[in-house]
Parts: sequence; C-alpha cells; structure tokens
Amino acid sequence: MRLPQSILRYLSAQTVHFLTTGVAITLLGMFPVSASAATPQLTCAPASLRFGAVVVGQTETLLVTVVNNGQTSVTVSGMAVSNSEFTPSSLNLPLVLAAGQSVNLNVTFAPTAKGWTGIGAINFSSNASNAALGLGVEGTGVSSEAMTASPSIVSFGQVLRGTSSTVPVVLTNALSQKVTLSAIQTMGIGFSFSGPTLPLILGPGQSVTVNVTFAPQAARTNGGSLFVVGLRLAVPLTGTGIVTPYSVNLFWNPSSGVEGYNVYRSTATNGTYSKINSTVDSNTAFTDGAVVSGQTYYYAATSVSSSGQESARSTPVQVAIP
Repeated sequence: MRLPQSILRYLSAQTVHFLTTGVAITLLGMFPVSASAATPQLTCAPASLRFGAVVVGQTETLLVTVVNNGQTSVTVSGMAVSNSEFTPSSLNLPLVLAAGQSVNLNVTFAPTAKGWTGIGAINFSSNASNAALGLGVEGTGVSSEAMTASPSIVSFGQVLRGTSSTVPVVLTNALSQKVTLSAIQTMGIGFSFSGPTLPLILGPGQSVTVNVTFAPQAARTNGGSLFVVGLRLAVPLTGTGIVTPYSVNLFWNPSSGVEGYNVYRSTATNGTYSKINSTVDSNTAFTDGAVVSGQTYYYAATSVSSSGQESARSTPVQVAIP
C-alpha cells in the first residue's frame, strides 16, 4: 500500500518547551503529594548495602541515596559508622534536605581480614519524623574471587524517565571447579535483570550473560547492585533518571481510505526505526515526549488500511533537540 502523498509532503515537526503547568505536573509525579504514614520521612535507597566477596586489601564501592520523602525540610545532623571496614563519603553537616530532595553517598568496603563482617550499620540522625535512620551494611573478605563480572561496574549514564536502558554483564567462573548459580537479584530502585534459567552450573572458565536494565522512576541518580547469591559477587550499578523540558510535535494532512497512522523514530537517517505509538492512531498529529536534550531524531510515518496493510515509511523528518 502506497503512502498517501499528503503524508509524504506534509509530515512536519517542531520542538517546543513544555508549558509551565506541564513541568509542574511532571515534578509532582516524582513524589507523593503527602507522605504516607507507612513511609518514613527520611529513607535510604537501597535500604541496605550488600557487598560481595572482596579480596582482602582491595575495595568495593556502592552508591546509596538518602531521600527526604516528606513535605517539610529535614536537617541531617549526624552520621556514625558501626564498622571501620565501611567508609562513607563525607557529608557537610548539618545538611538541610528540602522536601523531595536527596543526597548521594559512596560507601566503600575495605576488608582487613577474611570472613563475613556481620551486619553493620551507618546511622543517620536528623529532625525527620523518623529521627534515627540506619543503613544496613555487610560484606565478606576473601583471599580470591570465585566469580568475576565484565564489566565489573555498570554505569547507565543518563536515562530518560519513562524509558529504560539495558547493559549485558558477563559472569565467569574463576575457580578450577564447577560452581552453581542458585539465585541472582538486583538491589536498588529501578534496576532489574533478565537472563538464564536458574539454577545453572558453570564449569571452570565458563561464562553466562545477564542483561541488567535501568528504568528510572524519578529524576535523580540511583545506586544499586547485581548480586549473585551464594558466590557473593556484587556488581555496582549506577544510573541517573532525567526529565527533558522538550517535546516534538508531529503533524500531517489527513488521507482518505485509511484506518490510521503509525509514527517511527530513529537516531540516524538510515538507522533502525522503531514505532513509538502503541496502537494505530487515527489522529493526524502526534507528540513525542520521550526525547533527550542534545540528541537528533529522525521521524517517519506510515498509513494503515482497515485490513491492517501498512504503507512504506515517508521521507524522514529531522529534529534536533536543544
């Protein structure tokens, strides 16, 4: 089915700022309008840090975010560590967190002896409704690693809220004997994984790929980890959710004899085009709000008949986001 000439000639686009009211709606969606009685005013994300098996003399660092979930400001006045093998980055105390504001901390585990540290804590004191907040920490010192990961640290960079990014992580048996992957889990808000069916046995030197995904729920930096249970391998994860103040408005002249239209997007004029409308749209306009500042996009449209036959894509339209 040939694309109607009205689309071929008049598919147009413009980039505009969201209205002020649109920005306000987006920001309000990041946090509850009122703090639930079940949600403490001050929280840590993740709620605890589970370090892997770290060779004595080496270090591993995980990111944690301290969040003010309330509607009033919070003053963090103190931070104390129960185990000297865990070292958080410094805070300029007293630290005032406005409603909805957060602060990131890097916590480093440096084992001085072999064995499990037990469950320790980094304790925060503040004037929040929950004046005392404890971040659980634990890790294990070892003489050698049972499993390695490539990459050993995963940084997703900036990811638009409402979208996701996936990075493959290769896990390799570093021992001279078989190992069993019994369970894998992700810790941290917005992180998930997909991969092999478990349990899985890996021979010496054998590897398996796990796909780790970050889908930010708010416009802030998040920390987490991919944790291999039993073998105690922790892969640090970080990612930053962003909200762009731009959208792209597409529009074209209507055509007769069609059920509707599909809209496709690519980051290269001759690249792979992905459909960005969930269902065939009978409207002759479409707004793409999932765009990133500094990126150039290419858009094309197709028409769809009542029998479901789809035309070829139109000539791409280029849009550069400021």
